Amino acid sequence: MHTPDSRKDKAYILGLSIGTFWPIAASTGFSLPLLLISGVWPRAEWVILFTAVVLIAAALRLLVQAAKLLKAAHVKARRQARRKFAGIVIAEILLIALVNGVAFYFSLISWLIPLDLLIVGLHFFPLARWFGVPRYHVLGSLFCLVSILTLILVPSGAAAGPIIARYLVSSLGCAASTWLISIGSMLELQRLLSAAVG
Repeated sequence: MHTPDSRKDKAYILGLSIGTFWPIAASTGFSLPLLLISGVWPRAEWVILFTAVVLIAAALRLLVQAAKLLKAAHVKARRQARRKFAGIVIAEILLIALVNGVAFYFSLISWLIPLDLLIVGLHFFPLARWFGVPRYHVLGSLFCLVSILTLILVPSGAAAGPIIARYLVSSLGCAASTWLISIGSMLELQRLLSAAVG
C-alpha cells in the first residue's frame, strides 16, 4: 500500500496513467458500438463520441508524459504490483467465464453484460487497496450499483432497437461512471507530473 511519499513515485504515476487511459478506452469501445447499433439516441451518439474522444486524448497525453519519466528505483515493488494485477485479472476472466456459462445454461441471456460489469466492478476493490487509489472504491461501487439496478429496474425482455436493453443501460452507466472517476485521476496525474518535472 502506498504511503504519502511513495504516492509521488514515478512507478505510481505511470501505473495511474495506464489505469486512467485503459478504462476510458475500454468503456468507450464497449458501450459506444452498442449505442450506435441500438439507434435509440441518434443525437446523443455524437455528444458521447465527442466526450469520449476528448477524454481519451487527454488521458493519452498524460500517459505519454508519464512514460517519459525515468523508471522508479523500486523494481521489486513494481514486479509485485504487476503480479498482483495479473492475478486479479486472471481471476476476473475466470469468474466471468464461469458466470457466463451459468447464465447461458439457465437461458439468462439478458443477465450477461450486467453480471460481467458487476464482476469488473468487484475487481476495482483490491486494486484500490494494492495501488493506493481510493477512488477505485468509488468506481467499483458505481459499477456494482449500475449493474444491480439494471437487473432490478430494466425488464429482461426490454429492447433498445436490436440491442437487449439491459446491455445498453448497464454499459452506458458504467462508461459514464468510468469517465467521471477518470477526471479525478487525470487531475491527480496533472499535479503529480507537474511536480515530477518541476
